[in-house]
Amino acid sequence: MARSSTPPLPLHEIEVPVPSGLSPFAIGTFDEIGSFTRARFPHRHDFYEVLYLTGGGGVHVVDFEPYDIEPNSVYVLAPGQVHFWQDTEQIRGRVLVFAEEFLLAHPGGLLPAPGGSPLVRLRGDQVGLVDGILDDIDREYRAREPGYATMLQAHLHILLVHIQRLRRAHPSVPVSSSLVWRFTRLVAKHVLTERSVGAYAERIGVTAGHLTDLVRAALGTTPGAVIRAALALEAKRLLAQTDLTVVQIAHRLAFDDPSYFGRFFKRETGASPGDFRRDIREKYQIARER
Repeated sequence: MARSSTPPLPLHEIEVPVPSGLSPFAIGTFDEIGSFTRARFPHRHDFYEVLYLTGGGGVHVVDFEPYDIEPNSVYVLAPGQVHFWQDTEQIRGRVLVFAEEFLLAHPGGLLPAPGGSPLVRLRGDQVGLVDGILDDIDREYRAREPGYATMLQAHLHILLVHIQRLRRAHPSVPVSSSLVWRFTRLVAKHVLTERSVGAYAERIGVTAGHLTDLVRAALGTTPGAVIRAALALEAKRLLAQTDLTVVQIAHRLAFDDPSYFGRFFKRETGASPGDFRRDIREKYQIARER
């Protein structure tokens, strides 16, 4: 997969061999997929990642939000999200990674909107359901019989549909429409260069007013708020895991006036850039030397 144009956070690419003719896709245990699957330092991926935890303890931190590690937990991480593990014990489970182009057509709404919760806790029969689908995917991936790529796409689509249904069972987890998903993905990719609601609406093919109605209905907020939140999140990532000065980060985020960046960041997060950097590094003991 192509590398992102926005390091310097460590970027993990799929490390396992990919079968000839198969767009980047892999499934396996944490050990099989690669060392980054248990990385204790903040890093980001250039692919989607589904983590199914069956055992272990500690904390999984995704975009600086901590989640207690529990069995029967599913995380769906989008490209560019930052995550790491803290105080972990014997993490067990499966890792499934894939590129966006591997999905069947029109995946919008099946994947979590950037900024939403990445976590679904499985209960009762849900455990066997997800286990069974992952077993099917694993068998197809390892056997590689004729037509296996199509089978993998179909099983992956089914898995994502079921995860989305489980999200709908949790009212606290926003569920986005296809157009809203496209909007949030575009914002995540282009927020450093484009911050106009009208420009995003034009890309999607709707009016700014219609986009506002869709985002309000799906996420309970406005398109402008989604753009500001994405910008603040990227600022958090750079403050936490780089040695760039606040002025340098302001310029990287296309703020001409560093003082305005400081006011923007405090308004969005409740803390100054310097206070956030100090507190987040102390909270998670983020190492500066690796």
